[in-house]
Amino acid sequence: MRLWQASAQLSSQETRLLEAYTSQGALSLERIRLARSENKARVLEESDQLKSSLLNSVSHELRSPLAAIKASVSSLRSGAVDWNIAAREDLLATIEEETDHLNLLVGNLLDMSRIESGAMKPQKKWNSISEIVTGVVTKMRKQLQDHPLEIDFAQDLPLVPTDYVMIGQVFTNLISNSVKYAPANTAIELKANKEGDFLHIRVLNHSPAVPAEHLERIFDKFYRVTAADRITGTGLGLSICKGIVEAHGGRIWAENQPENFVFHFTLPLSLDGVLPKYPQETIDE
Repeated sequence: MRLWQASAQLSSQETRLLEAYTSQGALSLERIRLARSENKARVLEESDQLKSSLLNSVSHELRSPLAAIKASVSSLRSGAVDWNIAAREDLLATIEEETDHLNLLVGNLLDMSRIESGAMKPQKKWNSISEIVTGVVTKMRKQLQDHPLEIDFAQDLPLVPTDYVMIGQVFTNLISNSVKYAPANTAIELKANKEGDFLHIRVLNHSPAVPAEHLERIFDKFYRVTAADRITGTGLGLSICKGIVEAHGGRIWAENQPENFVFHFTLPLSLDGVLPKYPQETIDE
């Protein structure tokens, strides 16, 4: 600190005042340093907790499909039992479906990594939402065996500029969540219609209502309304849906209705100012 004054010496009063200012400044700097250290420690602690949650969830999620694959492979390789064609096909189907489960888990982890690093950049092309859903439903046929799927899409849906794989992931995660929480033998409904410059998609199920204070937070990483020991999963699915939808310029939210729990999400219909295209069969008509 430099001072400029007419006289070469400070008076005793000026000296005391300067010392008081200096002490206050030093205290303020120390408080700032301590606050930063405390904040850094808190961030590190939260990061450790997230890593622990992730490791616990992933290790738990890996066990079931790996055990099923191992049991199926062991049975197929065993010469002690003469497996008929139907039994072999059933075991092979189990291996395929559990492998898809593992692929979904790894895909979710990679997607979350890209979302957090800001590296998620959708490769948008004109796609049919109906075709995306058809592909997803085909892969999820075993998961959906206890839940009839009803699809109600407007007939005049335009093509939508989307990343086919990413939006397929959104449908997969939302349907998987519906299967986990909805009672067995209850329907899951998919609805879609054009609203202004957006496509509005709804996934409806009959799971219990979510308390209002949790509705916004269910899209946070690792956030659960139901105890983890009752419902399996990594706690990343809905968070990934949010990241993907927002990367497309859309919005996602959840809503309690009298008879349903509903996931909503929207997708813009234009790509770089270009208007939506319509499926060729619609044009031909």
